[in-house]
Amino acid sequence: MKRKEREHLKEDPFQVFIEKAIELLRKYKKEIYIGLIAAVTLIVIVLVVLFFRSTSISSENRLYSEALSIKESQTLTLDQKIEKLNRLKNKKGISSSIKLLVAALYYEKGDAAKAKEVLDTFRGSKFKLINDHKSLLEADILSSLDKKSEAADLLNRVYADAESTVAKDYLLLKLARLQAGTGQTGTAITNLKKIAEEFPQSPYNRDANELLKKLEQK
Repeated sequence: MKRKEREHLKEDPFQVFIEKAIELLRKYKKEIYIGLIAAVTLIVIVLVVLFFRSTSISSENRLYSEALSIKESQTLTLDQKIEKLNRLKNKKGISSSIKLLVAALYYEKGDAAKAKEVLDTFRGSKFKLINDHKSLLEADILSSLDKKSEAADLLNRVYADAESTVAKDYLLLKLARLQAGTGQTGTAITNLKKIAEEFPQSPYNRDANELLKKLEQK
């Protein structure tokens, strides 16, 4: 065996690896620095985005909590609740439901027209649940304004929406009540029977059965 080969075999593999790594670092020093700077910059950007998102969520939650506290207050009148809620500046997250709270208070007060006016200023939320709740409230308001056909159409759209967060059996019962009130007895009966057939464990079965008996006796 040649002397050079014997010396190579005696070399420490780990030492060889370190030497080659150092050589590569020296060779591509500029590129490595640029890569590190880019990586650090990316990490900083991600952390900043997460920070502001977290701050925004906390702010939204506090705002919603304050709004809900006003809505459920036992010491404030309806007008005082409405006034206080109108002072709050809602955003697109959970706090966007403040508009719905105001509309609901006007509806509770008996001013359906004003409730509808407030609801019309609602620009939507990034949360599907809030948007669905808006549709339910709007249907109730339309019904009280003697626009039951429009209310039924709205509920039908929510029912047909595959991504709806509203329970289907609940929607069927609301639809049946509206349809019964507009002379659509056959359609109402069909929807009431559908509740029993498709949702045997539904908590709305008792109300559905009572309405069904009344309609079938007509």
